[in-house]
Amino acid sequence: MDAAGNALMKEFAENYMETLFYFCLKKTSNSADAEDLTQDIALHILTALGNGTVPVNFPAWVWQIARNRYAAWATRKHNHSQSVTGFDVGDYEIEDRSGNVLDELIYSEELSLLRRELAFIKQDYRQILVAYYIEDKSVRDIAQNLSLSVSVVKQRLHRARKILKEGMDMAREFGRLSYKPENISFTASGRQPSGLPWSAVQRSIPKNILLYASNNPCTLEELSMELGIALPYMEEEVGILHQATLLKKQGDKYITDFFILDKNCRMEFYNTLRQSAKERSNLIQKIIEDMLPDIRALGIAGNHLDDNHIYWWLVPHIIDYIIRNTKQDPSMYRPPKRANGETWGFVGYEAAELPESIYMGHNGTGNGSKKGCNYFWSYKINDYKMCDQCGEMSWDGVMLLGECLRNHRLITSFTDSESRVWQSIDGKHAHANESGEIIPDILVMTGEQLEEIHRFLKEHKHYPALMENATTVYKKLNAILQNYSHEVLHYSVDYYISMEMYTMRMMAVHDLVDNGFLQLPDDPNKSTLGMHFLLW
Repeated sequence: MDAAGNALMKEFAENYMETLFYFCLKKTSNSADAEDLTQDIALHILTALGNGTVPVNFPAWVWQIARNRYAAWATRKHNHSQSVTGFDVGDYEIEDRSGNVLDELIYSEELSLLRRELAFIKQDYRQILVAYYIEDKSVRDIAQNLSLSVSVVKQRLHRARKILKEGMDMAREFGRLSYKPENISFTASGRQPSGLPWSAVQRSIPKNILLYASNNPCTLEELSMELGIALPYMEEEVGILHQATLLKKQGDKYITDFFILDKNCRMEFYNTLRQSAKERSNLIQKIIEDMLPDIRALGIAGNHLDDNHIYWWLVPHIIDYIIRNTKQDPSMYRPPKRANGETWGFVGYEAAELPESIYMGHNGTGNGSKKGCNYFWSYKINDYKMCDQCGEMSWDGVMLLGECLRNHRLITSFTDSESRVWQSIDGKHAHANESGEIIPDILVMTGEQLEEIHRFLKEHKHYPALMENATTVYKKLNAILQNYSHEVLHYSVDYYISMEMYTMRMMAVHDLVDNGFLQLPDDPNKSTLGMHFLLW
């Protein structure tokens, strides 16, 4: 097959299978028939492409085949309904491979995948499948070898190959919605040493389960029917998501236990945040300009670091501070505590064309205890090619730099292992002068200095206006979220509001870059803007 044929096969698999299934479901009004008809259409299309067909108008060609195959299916269905008056195992005649769609698709799979799925099938079925597909025996030979009637072998083979095909589809993550998973992204906050929630949503099927159950309590049977996944497999997938606390059980129904913002909700959030953004940005700029001499006097920035380094850290940090203080109890914004003892939050986002890039992460690395704490923080500026900048520090790098800053160590005192760690820091987050002293190239502050900066902020004349702006935003976002989310999520509404309020970071950066207050780095790949080192 040439490259054009391969490209068309890939396009068909990625862009047509889900829509094609719903076309068949609408036509047949039966999920099993829709699945069979979808596979029949797919087989004809893939066979034609494999034989070298390159249609001029691919979409029109696909849907013409779909309509033709449906017409043939409808004719067979009509004729069958007139001639068959009851169930007969003879309806499932498969003697000597008569070109059944399922057979063709099963034969097209990798043998290793076929063998793997056989391990999950009951022995009674597995014996027949192995004999039929791998040993190439006829139904009559199998019946004789197993001392069964031909009709029993036919019946078991019919049932077994459907189970097998469902499993093979599952392994390749092809299901009725998972032919092309919904375009959704996730963000997480808090600490996740177990690997959750990310490990639970790496595949298409869990994502589609969570999407369908978002704000929509549904039973296992409803999920199975909607997503086209056999019930035993669905039970396993839902069990994993429930244990991961991403699904909540209500009676016999399941609902996604975190907020997924659809396009409309995201746009409402954006418009609400943007309406008051310039006022916030102007207030922040005035406050920083007035605070700068006092902050410089604290010594958090070396003389070789210009004011721009302070600005890039302080702009998003002020946003973080006012978010925490829009509530009397800042713990309301903390991520939910999970059943495994971890504390983390998770949010999903449907793809939407927003007028600007609005997300800025905040990553940290350190030992986590206040007394003797060494912690490196970096704002992930998702624009201006600044997201990664010079890179984040490793845990070993954080520990070494903290040790050097606390004890005024020279580079000549490093052990061999410390020298290797230093190579990952040198020229990025710090450098050594001619005397071997360690000079940080990021902001460095103690807990006491950070508290002083917060005091400067709270005592500024514009702070009340800034807090009023943020509090108004909180109330508006609360109303929107209550409208869009199921009541099961209302216990954690403050967390989701705070996650959306953090988009004020990037809005302020855009405003202050546009008016010239924030200066972009000459080389983003070497930049440390928005980074700081905290010593407690």
